[in-house]
Amino acid sequence: MNEGFENALSGDDFDQLLQQLAEEAQQHPPQSPQRQRALQRLVSEILQSNRLHHPQRDSWLLNLYEDLYNEALQKTLLEICQKVDYYNSEHQVMAWVNFILRNRFIDVVNDYKKQGITYIPKSERSQTTCFLFLDELEQCIPVEDERSDDELLRQFLEEDPENLLKNERLRDNYEVTFQYLALKKFVEDKTWIEIAANLGISVQTLCSFFNRRLQKLMPYFKKYL
Repeated sequence: MNEGFENALSGDDFDQLLQQLAEEAQQHPPQSPQRQRALQRLVSEILQSNRLHHPQRDSWLLNLYEDLYNEALQKTLLEICQKVDYYNSEHQVMAWVNFILRNRFIDVVNDYKKQGITYIPKSERSQTTCFLFLDELEQCIPVEDERSDDELLRQFLEEDPENLLKNERLRDNYEVTFQYLALKKFVEDKTWIEIAANLGISVQTLCSFFNRRLQKLMPYFKKYL
């Protein structure tokens, strides 16, 4: 659909068009040319609709978010084509699409975090991408301890038995220590964007510093947790 025609459609008309395309695809057997044409048109209209949601957009660096989002979107479009028969015409097509998109984005993020913990080459760990190894930290904590993982981690970060966390400083910024950032991130549950804005430092700089120091300090975490 060209831009002029898309703009000419009202919201209700556009919703009806998407529903018609989905139902048309359902009427034809899988792999049939008729179904394929209907699905191609449906996917094209969805991509041009400007109605796709962007889950967690403010929680990631822009370049990284685009990669995660594009992968989730590709998985979403594939699932729509494979499972169009599951579409229920009682609901708007875009509601169905965005529901799938949110779930696929969560899947992509989870896969990404697993790869970040396990497969990131040492030479790449100093890049600006924020890989958070919180799961790895929590694995250091014995299960038999009656306190929660969060409580144990908070106590360790605050007490810093050997003063290693507070001695890791960002360049000449005396107040910006690894301890400060870890407490903000893991205890106060602040986003990197919030922390960076409050400090007046770029997110990339904070993430790069934090990731390098976390790898260096991992034996320290394992010793006390």
